[in-house]
Amino acid sequence: MNIWYEAHATLFQTTAIYVLLALSFQVVLKSGIFSFASVGAFGIGAYTAANLATRGVPVVVTLLIVVVAMTAVGYLLAIPLMHLRGLYLGMVTFAIDEILVVVATNGGKVTGGAVGLFGVPLEITTLGLGLVAVIGVLLVSQLERHSVGRAIEVLRGDEQLARSVGVEVGNYRKLIFALSAALGGVAGALNTLNFSTVTPGSFGFTLIVAGLTMAIVGGIGSWLGALLGAIFVAWFPTVSSSLGGYRSIVYGVLVILVVAYEPDGLLGIIRWLVRGGRGRLARGRPAVPAPAGAAPVGDSLASAAELGRPGHDAAS
Repeated sequence: MNIWYEAHATLFQTTAIYVLLALSFQVVLKSGIFSFASVGAFGIGAYTAANLATRGVPVVVTLLIVVVAMTAVGYLLAIPLMHLRGLYLGMVTFAIDEILVVVATNGGKVTGGAVGLFGVPLEITTLGLGLVAVIGVLLVSQLERHSVGRAIEVLRGDEQLARSVGVEVGNYRKLIFALSAALGGVAGALNTLNFSTVTPGSFGFTLIVAGLTMAIVGGIGSWLGALLGAIFVAWFPTVSSSLGGYRSIVYGVLVILVVAYEPDGLLGIIRWLVRGGRGRLARGRPAVPAPAGAAPVGDSLASAAELGRPGHDAAS
């Protein structure tokens, strides 16, 4: 078991990072917000962690700085983008991500230019990565159980309805942007601290596709969907290695089938299987016989209706 774990340690590390990235997409998509800003936060967090780590800043302090900085950036970014919706918001945030890639490519010593930054001190273990991922999952799952989660559900379904029932749409959008940016920034920081390198190619269009795939294929309705999507994207290349050159084709077909036929993603498929299993178990249970002398349900209902009629009394 230990040998198998060591052979797949990189996959476990990647999965932990992907979970946070998938959550950063899931929280905005669940709210009906079509934004790619968390990928830009991923890049900023990655370069911030690289510069802090090379100066000897402890990993915990580095992550706290990234969380605070990205939360503030996400909140402030939501203000000018407040009135954008749908594809317009998606295009603007995509453009912001691409601008950040250009800035990183021409960032000089701070970003390492087109080559990037290498040799960043490895200051986090696989256990540490897993712990941070668990904290992110707990945070999002508790928000979903809180009144915030209920407000987000209403916001996603109908923004006008949300306003009519007293939901402060503007404040919730700022909160969601801030949370998404914080999760994306931490994912980027962990990626740098774990793999000791960051380049402009570490984020951008490819990462946008990966994040969308994880969130949508897993299921945007719950944090569980983000977790399932991250596991699927991280582990599929290894699990399907026997397919050889057909692996990409199979991967694409699976993604198309899930998106086309199950809007709730892998989470929806699992729930359907669980419901089917429960139904089969219920059908297989023997009927419980009624106690001796008990009246049939229909007779009991008829008697209750009879007692409720005007003019009927117990003496009759």
